[in-house]
Amino acid sequence: MGILKWIGALLRGAEAEPQLACPAGLASQLAEPDLKKNEEKAMSGTHSAQQAYHNNMVGPVMRAGDLAMAVIEAAKVDNPGKEVFVDDKRAYIRIHTEHEMVLHRATIEDELGRPFKMNDLEVDLSSFAGQIESGDNSIRFYFTKKV
Repeated sequence: MGILKWIGALLRGAEAEPQLACPAGLASQLAEPDLKKNEEKAMSGTHSAQQAYHNNMVGPVMRAGDLAMAVIEAAKVDNPGKEVFVDDKRAYIRIHTEHEMVLHRATIEDELGRPFKMNDLEVDLSSFAGQIESGDNSIRFYFTKKV
């Protein structure tokens, strides 16, 4: 008996027993998924060289906006010879390079076109990768060990 027939029977005042969507006995015959096997497969996978490479990436994760755009440009200027990676997730932007990234206040000011205090970076800094060393005129993201 379908659900609509069952509801119709109830509305007419007839006593009707609902039937299971899966007839008795059939559910027990279905094979259970082997979750443990899939979990072991996921856990036993080795890290590839590319995954290890990303473990060496450092830099800020910032709220999207004018300051984030200025930091992206400042990262390119202040870290010559390094490739600056930008991962835009709409709400936040991950800006990173390999091993070390330095950002200078003067460069961020040039990109913003206005005065800027390094403390103001913390307002839009949601997170960061690596270790951080900050001062009045610069901020440094780095790793002491390399993978």
